[in-house]
Amino acid sequence: MFYGIDFAHFWIDDNILHVVYKPNTVIDLKAAESIVKERLRFQNGRSYPILCDLRQLKIVTKPARDYLAQQGSSMALAVALIIETSYSGQISKVFLNTSQPSVPTKEFIEMSKALDFLSFYVE
Repeated sequence: MFYGIDFAHFWIDDNILHVVYKPNTVIDLKAAESIVKERLRFQNGRSYPILCDLRQLKIVTKPARDYLAQQGSSMALAVALIIETSYSGQISKVFLNTSQPSVPTKEFIEMSKALDFLSFYVE
């Protein structure tokens, strides 16, 4: 099943929830709250490892990063952040270093390595 909101697309494949942000997305606190609310609705009470593709993101504010690191980890077993450019890599490094996610979270350039990491958390 594929589900889209203003900021991202969600789908589940092999018991891994995929979250792919739309191009040039700006995430402030309000957007982060909306994303988490819609993701939880999509998950329908079930926890998943999450593959989060950051490659198209433009900006994530500090309050949004903090919210995503804590409340955004609700119903997440682990999170793999997919990065490509130096900018999205900077976003993920700041997120990992300053926001301290509440579930195992790592960044990856290669999709296959991210999926390998998440496979340890598939129920």
